[in-house]
Amino acid sequence: MIRFLIKLSLFLFFVFVVISFFVAKPSNNYFPSTREEHTTTSNVIIAFKEALNDLGTFCDRNIQACKVGKSFLHSLGERAYYGATAAYEYLGHILDDKNMKASQSSAPNLGVKEPTQKHGSTTLP
Repeated sequence: MIRFLIKLSLFLFFVFVVISFFVAKPSNNYFPSTREEHTTTSNVIIAFKEALNDLGTFCDRNIQACKVGKSFLHSLGERAYYGATAAYEYLGHILDDKNMKASQSSAPNLGVKEPTQKHGSTTLP
């Protein structure tokens, strides 16, 4: 669930960034603080690369934190798997009950007897 929320928030962030390129620029009333330094695309790319390089060496610097994080994420993954399995079985049980009730009510027994086997005739299994 947390993984989905992270993906959703990142997706929405990028959608909002893309939308901001196509709408009119808002007036300065929205941002009361004045910025002395404007960010350029190249500065953002350089900062992003540096952040990725730092994250790449995080586990080398903090081995115990990575072990705990890996264990935590593994247990969350297992819990999510078992939760999804339980929801799937529960919904399957509910839908199966509804299908059984619908089939029983749509095909009532009208007094038609099942065919019986005549004496002397054999049927193949």
